[in-house]
Amino acid sequence: MNRKFFTLVLAFIVVGGLMIFQATRAGAALMVVPSELIAKGADSTVPRLRVAGRVADKEITYLTSPEIRLEFSVEDPKHPERGSVPVVYEGVRPDLFAPGRDVLIDGEYSEGVVRASSLMTQCPSKYEAPDPEKKYLSAGGAAGAYEGASTVAK
Repeated sequence: MNRKFFTLVLAFIVVGGLMIFQATRAGAALMVVPSELIAKGADSTVPRLRVAGRVADKEITYLTSPEIRLEFSVEDPKHPERGSVPVVYEGVRPDLFAPGRDVLIDGEYSEGVVRASSLMTQCPSKYEAPDPEKKYLSAGGAAGAYEGASTVAK
């Protein structure tokens, strides 16, 4: 009885592990930057990949008729001098999409072009502390006063 139970538990663990392995392998994508695609060459094919790059300051074409299509180039954020890779995305342009914006692209690479199935823009992460002088001016308070402070008349 104890041996049968141990064998059954071991079988479940092995089958569960194989199922997890298959699920993660099917959804996995190669993460690259544009300069790595340029190094591979235009004649190489990568069926599933994720490209992390920056929208190049080149021509951006956004068509809405007869089909929605966005064409642009993406470059390596750290090494823009290494060149850019053209991207074709058939979908609605993200709101924050603009030259110089960091993007994540899921798709495939063939014939020197990334054919995107998903396009995500990354929001800028620069935090700027509020300027106390601007708070003072908007509050219309006395000299040295700031928003949230109370002043006492003498």
